[in-house]
Amino acid sequence: MSMRDSGAVRPHPLNSVSLQAGPPPAGRPLIGLHDYGRLEIAAFEHLDMLSPMRPRIAKLLAEARVVPGNEIPADVVTLGSIVRYRVDGERLERRLLTLGREYAPNDQYVNVLTPVGLALLGRRPGETVTAATFEGRALSISIVALDHQPEAAARTREAEPDGDHDGNGPEAA
Repeated sequence: MSMRDSGAVRPHPLNSVSLQAGPPPAGRPLIGLHDYGRLEIAAFEHLDMLSPMRPRIAKLLAEARVVPGNEIPADVVTLGSIVRYRVDGERLERRLLTLGREYAPNDQYVNVLTPVGLALLGRRPGETVTAATFEGRALSISIVALDHQPEAAARTREAEPDGDHDGNGPEAA
């Protein structure tokens, strides 16, 4: 089913995504519903019609297993994650996975609208994935570690008490 929006055809509309329970099948990226929507919109708003990334994003969105954000395991790379990886066995890179031109301190980021960034999304440490450059050269990307994931950090903050350690309320000064 296609959906037309501002003249752009979206072959994989959000309403056709099925939310599935259980662990993801091997080889399929796992993406949170929020990241799915942000990536789908970015593909059509930030990239021109002839961008080589558009079909790559559409393919990832079609293949991905999509779950609500609160069901994303803490070891899955999501937008806003800080991930360590190696490309073709070279030096270890540590980057913040961003969307578009979002701010990243020290310019230590990788954009999800690039082949390497897109290959990281929805993957786990220990996985090795392949991404093709725009010239067609295959890159082998080994995901080494996930240093920070926003969804896991949010769950941790929600589980922490809000400073009331004894349960009796605030102490008088």
